[in-house]
Amino acid sequence: MILSQAPPFPHPRRDLEQYVTDGDTASELLWYAFMLNDIENRSIADLGCGTGVFSLGSALLGADRVLCIDIDHDALQRAKHWFLSFGVDRVIDIVCEDATKIAVRGVEVVVMNPPFGVHKRGADLRFLDVALRIAERAVYSIHKLNPESHRLIESLAKARGFSCTVLSQRTIMIPCVFETHTRKVYRVRIGIYRFVRSEHG
Repeated sequence: MILSQAPPFPHPRRDLEQYVTDGDTASELLWYAFMLNDIENRSIADLGCGTGVFSLGSALLGADRVLCIDIDHDALQRAKHWFLSFGVDRVIDIVCEDATKIAVRGVEVVVMNPPFGVHKRGADLRFLDVALRIAERAVYSIHKLNPESHRLIESLAKARGFSCTVLSQRTIMIPCVFETHTRKVYRVRIGIYRFVRSEHG
C-alpha cells in the first residue's frame, strides 16, 4: 500500500521512458530480495530510481544504505520529500547522475526497473551492464519477457559472471503518459529477474 503511493514524475520524459513502477510489482521484487537475504543490512543501489519506489521500499525493509541514482533532478526532489515523510532519509543518499555512467563501490545489491529500450534501443542492457559491474552480490531487475530479450540478458549475465533466474512473470499496466501514446493503458509482459554473482550462487 505504501509503495502504491509513490509520487508521479513532475515532467515525464519520453526519451527516459519514465513511469512509476506500480506498487504490486515493486513490492514483489523487493519481497523476493528480502526473503533471499539481499535487502536487510545490505548496501543497495537503485539505478534510474525516479521518484524512489524501490529506494523507499529497500529502506523500509531494513537496508543499511541505499543509493537513489537518477539523471532527473526534479524527480529526485519529489523522491527526497517522500523519503522525509517516512523518516528514512538518513539511510538514503540521493545522487543526480546518469545511471548508465555511474561508477560506485561498496554496493552489494542493485534493484531497478530500467527503461525497456522502446525509445532508445538497448537501454535496458546498458542499465543491466552497469548493475552487473557494480553489484558485489546480486541484481534484481524488471525486463520485457520474450525469447530474444531473454537470450541477450542471459548472455550478458554469463559474460559478467552471474547466473540468471526469472523469479516471476506478470503483466504490468503502463498508463498513457506521453503525447505519442494512443491507448489509455499499455499492457507489457515482464519478468522479475534475479542475477547472482557466481561466488554467491
